[in-house]
Amino acid sequence: MTKAERLERDIKKLAEMKMREDELRSEGYRYVAGLDEVGRGPLAGPVYAACVVLPPDFDVPGVNDSKKLSAKRREELSEMIREKALAYGIGIADNKEIDEINILEATKNAMKRALASCRDMLRERGLLKTPGNDILLVDAVRLDAGMPAEAIIRGDEKCLCIAAASIVAKVARDAYMTEMDGVYPGYDFAGNKGYGTAKHYEGLRTLGKTPIHRLTFLRKFDEDQSTKHRPAKDRETTEVAKGKKVYAVRKGRTTGLFMTWDDCKAQVDGFAGAEYKSFADPAEAMEYLGLSGGTADESFPEGIRAYVDGSYDAASGRFSCGVVIVDTDAEGNSETTEFNSAFDDPEAAKQRNVAGEVMGSKLAIDWCRTNGIKKAEIYHDYEGIGAWADGKWKANNGLTQGYRDFVAEARKEMDIKFVKVKAHAGNKYNELADKLAKKALED
Repeated sequence: MTKAERLERDIKKLAEMKMREDELRSEGYRYVAGLDEVGRGPLAGPVYAACVVLPPDFDVPGVNDSKKLSAKRREELSEMIREKALAYGIGIADNKEIDEINILEATKNAMKRALASCRDMLRERGLLKTPGNDILLVDAVRLDAGMPAEAIIRGDEKCLCIAAASIVAKVARDAYMTEMDGVYPGYDFAGNKGYGTAKHYEGLRTLGKTPIHRLTFLRKFDEDQSTKHRPAKDRETTEVAKGKKVYAVRKGRTTGLFMTWDDCKAQVDGFAGAEYKSFADPAEAMEYLGLSGGTADESFPEGIRAYVDGSYDAASGRFSCGVVIVDTDAEGNSETTEFNSAFDDPEAAKQRNVAGEVMGSKLAIDWCRTNGIKKAEIYHDYEGIGAWADGKWKANNGLTQGYRDFVAEARKEMDIKFVKVKAHAGNKYNELADKLAKKALED
């Protein structure tokens, strides 16, 4: 897809996402406000909500569900949204409020605060001098806001004002969590934004909880075997005692020291060219990593990784894909973007879940091109995904031929590498892509 074609697509998408707002204005509503939240799932930090009122002639293409945009693009769009909006507001509910009243009620409080802040800005700008009928569009949540409100499932994908709110909220919360990374080092808040990643659990195990952790989200931390992390009890230091085996990963999904083989295995299993060793002396492990002392700086190599997988439903004949984009900057801070889709194509469905993985690879590449990414690695568990693209396998049907040609065209402007991983080998991103693909068939 060329730059001009992407722009044309984005302009078309912009018009589609404005349709509901235009309909409501034609029905007599003065202002249509979009409301969305971010941060309901993390183990730490507040939940953020944003409320945005856009003008009818808002003309910035590319606004979409914040999860489908790169961090750089979100920041660019957030600035433009705040500049062009009639008004916007941000509301916050911190971890203590979440623990006191539960995440759903805290989310609703944050949303009401965002709405109040937005209306304050409308008032300050002289836009509420006369009475008028206004309406609120909310992403999924049913909110008693004291005004007409409409809950829209997947509203951040369908309605422009909700998508704009999701971007503003996401950028604001990410900035806060990045700041907290400096206040509470050792949990990788800048990279995981408070979600339960391996680095975050390692920090919890070795350092304990911080004042911004959600205690109600960590009740089962000590017993939850799915994390594969055992709690630290009465630990006064993070230094590993000599004689206990430690694992050093020099090249893998995450670089650093790991206390158990399960943790190490999760970083290297299925990772092409992984380099790791076990040591009885932590000092030797640090030397292996090229560190003279202190804590290993765990970080992904800089760049874009896309993990793709597919699924198939024999009953309906539909297939689907799941995609997880891991975007890592030069400082080792990583962000993930997740999306999925289901397809009704009887001919392609003959390839069953392979068709889904092919479509996942195409969607991942298209996402990279849309966001101006020039280099990416596609991680897949079906060998043909890379073999067809690289000409190692003959493309002998419409699906694979179209895929081969699509990749060839994309490579005119992108450096694309395909990496085969072992299916269901504990790779959390591939497992997540698999879950997303299955969920697309359920929706």
